[in-house]
Order: sequence, then structure tokens, then C-alpha cells
Amino acid sequence: MMEAYPFMKPKQQILSLEVLDIRYPTVRLGMAGSDPRHLAPNYSCAITILRTDSGLEGRSLVFTIGAGTEIQKAAIEALSPFVVGRYLEDFIAEPGLFAQSLAEHHQLRWLALGVYRMAVGGVINALWDLWAKSEGLPMWRLLATLPPKKIVECIDFHHLRDALTEDELLEMLESRVAARDANLARLERDGLRVYSTAGWSGRPLDEVRTLCSGLYQQGTRAFKAKVGRGQQYDRARALDEDRRMLEAIRESTGHDALLLTDANQNLGDWRNAASYMAELVEFKLLFIEEAIAYNDVLGYIELRKALAPLGIGVAGGEQAPDAITFKQLLSGGGLTHCQIDGARVGGVNELFAIVAMAAKFGVPVCPHSGGIGLGQLVGPMSAFDQAWFGSEGRWLEYLEFLQQGVFTHPLQVRNGHYQLSPAPGWGLEMEDDFVARYRYPEGPDTADSAEADRIAAVQPGAPPYARLWR
Repeated sequence: MMEAYPFMKPKQQILSLEVLDIRYPTVRLGMAGSDPRHLAPNYSCAITILRTDSGLEGRSLVFTIGAGTEIQKAAIEALSPFVVGRYLEDFIAEPGLFAQSLAEHHQLRWLALGVYRMAVGGVINALWDLWAKSEGLPMWRLLATLPPKKIVECIDFHHLRDALTEDELLEMLESRVAARDANLARLERDGLRVYSTAGWSGRPLDEVRTLCSGLYQQGTRAFKAKVGRGQQYDRARALDEDRRMLEAIRESTGHDALLLTDANQNLGDWRNAASYMAELVEFKLLFIEEAIAYNDVLGYIELRKALAPLGIGVAGGEQAPDAITFKQLLSGGGLTHCQIDGARVGGVNELFAIVAMAAKFGVPVCPHSGGIGLGQLVGPMSAFDQAWFGSEGRWLEYLEFLQQGVFTHPLQVRNGHYQLSPAPGWGLEMEDDFVARYRYPEGPDTADSAEADRIAAVQPGAPPYARLWR
């Protein structure tokens, strides 16, 4: 066997794929995490770990909310034969083709979106983690400093060329290289502006006031509340609950604080959503997020038209499962704010496409990170977006809990801005004690889905069918 030249790095073979099922009992934190559709979530995740013969570990995370995490885990494990035994360098050389080989596998693609697409994203994001760590780089720096041609090569344009072509994107990026460098220096210094999701459904208002007041004093200037819980059964009660929540946030912050809202798809069709939000116009809301079903593209377009005279924007994308859905939402004019999620679509490669289309259509990217580990995933993607396309209109969602004592590199927020982490890769390594306590099913403190069902069934605004969960 010919001896490698001393300046050539040996290839790194992927030896194993492991998936951890972590379930934290969020229902025991009061109503933190609860929204109009997910009444008693247990913040959970399926963590993919790829190990190489060089000793590197690549990690990623797919966020879940309790029951069903075992399904996500099994889906990721099913992709092991396509990754184990391959070389990291194969992915680095052709990241676009590697991602397509999973997302477009001639048999597995029949499973379509949802769990399968998220499984692909879990594996692809773990490969990106390996890539960043092999270079000794934090993920935000790797993503933001990739050459324009490499970014274009990462994307599958097969169903996107009617909205964005390879040549268009290459021209967009090459014209922005100097601006990217200046923007990245600013982001390294100041960080990414955040908003706080403080107004969870049913959260005691005293807790909301205390949290918002403290965050405001620390520099946060935007706060989000969940709205519309049970509006389909008792509209007056729901509106009264929403007004009290928004008033609690307003009175505990300052006149310069923005208010955002989120209905988690609970406002029915666009007409009902528009009339409901008109009742809250006095609060001068920046946007309503996920007012209607995530894939109701025509509804989003009509809703934006209806709310424009009221000055209320329309946000969506948290559960949109692929770049094609985003293409329709963006090109059709259905969004004023594009909400990518780091674990919903097929990984970094597909997120590149979504961010690029949002830039073309002039829609600011405001990532969803309302879940355990999602901030570590979307922070670098937001840095990529803001480095290349600027920070105007951008806000990054931030949760104050499930960071300290959970991750070895917890998110840091200073003066209302997320600080770019120096940790190599995504920074998703968890504390050993946290994993031992909440690894399902053997962890002694792991979440109990039956407990969550009982709590959900008695929440105000719970649907009639919820009694069948008990």
C-alpha cells in the first residue's frame, strides 16, 4: 500500500450511528412550553451521534415534544446503512449529492415528509457537525464563510428553479462577499437580536410579568405570546385570556418593546384568523405566527392581504416540511417573516435554499427555536443569513430555560443579543448527568406521556376529543 504524503490528511471513516431518546418533563415546569395546540408538551429530542475512526463525534438533534420520539429515533437509525462505512471527506467533497442520496432514495422517499425528512436532516446536520469539528470551527463560521460556489452546490434546485436558479444565487452571493465580511465582524461583536417567547398558554401572569421585566432590564426588546387557545369553542374567553396576557407583557416592559403573537395553527381558516386578530389590533403586533395550517399556502396569501391594512405581519414556516412549501409561501407573498426550523427540513442543505429564496423575495428570516437545542441549530443558520443578507427585520427566538445544566455550551444572551459561540460544531453536547436523568426509558426522571395526556385533557380550551386521551 502506497504511503500517504505527509501533507495529506488521512480520510476519516464513519464507524457508527447512535441515537439518544431524551425526554424532559416540561409539564412539571408549570405551563412553560404550552401553546394552543400542544397543551402539555414534554420537551424532548432524538440526538444523532456519528463517530469516526479519528475519534471525532458529530452530533445533531431533532426536536420532539414527548410521545413519538421513539418513532423519530427509529427513522434516523434506518439511515445507518447509508452513512456508516462512508468517509467524512465524501460528504465534504459533495454535500449536495450526499444529502440528495438520502432525501431522494428511490424507495425511502416514498415515506415523503415529516418523520422521514426530519430523520434525513438529523443525519445531514450531524455530518455538518463533523465537518466543522474536523476544521476546528464553530458552525456559524463554517457556514458563513463557505465560498458562494460551494453553497450553490449544496442545494437541490430540481423543484426550485421557477423561483431561484443556480446562476441567480451565485450572482447574489458573489455580489455580497465584501458586505458579508463586514456583517460577520458586526455579528461577532454584537450578536444576533433576540425575542423572548414568554407568554405560554395558561402561564400564570405573575410569572410572565417577572420574566419579561427581568429580560427587558437585560436588554430584550421583543416578546411573544401564544394566542387563540380554545377560540373555536369559546371565542370571548379566548380573547379575554389573550388580552390579559398581552397587557401583562406590555405593562412589565417598556413602550419600545415589540409584541409578537403565535397561534400554532389554531385559528382555523384565513377568514376566521383575520377577524380574530382584528380584535387584538390595539396591541400593535409585529406579526401573528402560524395562524392557520402550516401548508395552507393560499390561506397564508389571503391572510397577509387581510391583515396588511391593520399593520399586522404574517409569520410561518415552523412546521413547513420542505423547501418547496417555502417556495410557494414566499413567491406567493404569503409571509412577512420566514420562520425556518433547524430540525424540521432536510438539514443545512435545504435551509440554504430556504434562506436564499427568502432573501430573493425580501422576506426577513426569523428562525423558530422554541425547543430544547433548537437555538444551537438555528443560531448558526441565522448568522449565515445575516452575514450574507443583512440583519434588517431579523429576530431570533430565544428560550431562557433548558440551557444551563443541559448543554456543556449553553446559549449566551447579552444585552438582548445571542452571542456567537466559540464551541466547535453546533455545540449540542449535553451534560452527562442530564442525559442519565432523562434518557428514555431508563432515566429515573424521564417524562411520562400518560401524565402529559391527563394534564392536557383538563386544560381550558382543550378540544372535546381530548377526553379520549385520559
